[in-house]
Amino acid sequence: MSAPDYRAPELLANALGIKREFGADARVVAGGTDLILRMRDKVLSPKVLIDLRRISLASISRHAGEMHLGAYVTLSQMLASAEVRVAFPALVEACRSFAGPPIRNRATLGGNIVNASPAADLVPPLIAYDASVVLASLSASRVLPLMDFFTGPGKTVMEPHEVLTEVRLPLPPPRTAASFTKLGQRRSMAIAIVNLSARLTLDRAGQMSEARIVLGSVAPTAMRARAAEAILTGNEPSDEQFEQAANMAVAEISPISDVRSGKDYRKRVTGVLVRRALMAARHKLAEVGRND
Repeated sequence: MSAPDYRAPELLANALGIKREFGADARVVAGGTDLILRMRDKVLSPKVLIDLRRISLASISRHAGEMHLGAYVTLSQMLASAEVRVAFPALVEACRSFAGPPIRNRATLGGNIVNASPAADLVPPLIAYDASVVLASLSASRVLPLMDFFTGPGKTVMEPHEVLTEVRLPLPPPRTAASFTKLGQRRSMAIAIVNLSARLTLDRAGQMSEARIVLGSVAPTAMRARAAEAILTGNEPSDEQFEQAANMAVAEISPISDVRSGKDYRKRVTGVLVRRALMAARHKLAEVGRND
């Protein structure tokens, strides 16, 4: 098969026009850390590669109580951004756990999302922070919660003529803390056996007004453990509450066995990791209280 045609438009409208013309046969290439491997292994054989680096999709900015992250923002950019580090530390923790510096210099936020891997490291903290994604087409744009973006392994609601252009994160309310944790077969450069993010927000009485437990690599898509979250909401953060929530989270997941782990092991470690993530979030909340 011949090599795909390479396009590097300078306007988003031109890129969207290419997507409308070629549909699923046109693939957006960002860092290429996953797409090129899939092409090499003949999993994907696009006719056109669209490089958007000439278009302004690599910015980090604030607008009306939201952080806007362009789809072409690299993991290294997020690690270097003081604004991201302060507002979304769990996302930064996930970036830090991702591969090594050369890959983080190329891998992009949008690429990690659109691959729709159940083990994607950035997705649990993004969902924990209530992220939304912007999907653009030549005729319109739409914004939807990231939680609703995934439909299965490698599958999303994105139409063939659409491009993911931006991720939007509402700035967390006061007395909020989040954590990210990941278990792999080695300390670094590993795809997750289980990864997850926990976020807690306290009201003025010290009770958990909001709780998020988002799990990866234990279901067809990243998932919120909503029953576990419900156990926490309205209560003070305690070891007993965390234990109950962890047990409930284990009951909510549907892991598989694969080359990285067996499903029974994933269930066992999920409970341990949920407790650790919640305890880490509580510890961060205590630090916030001491610094107020």
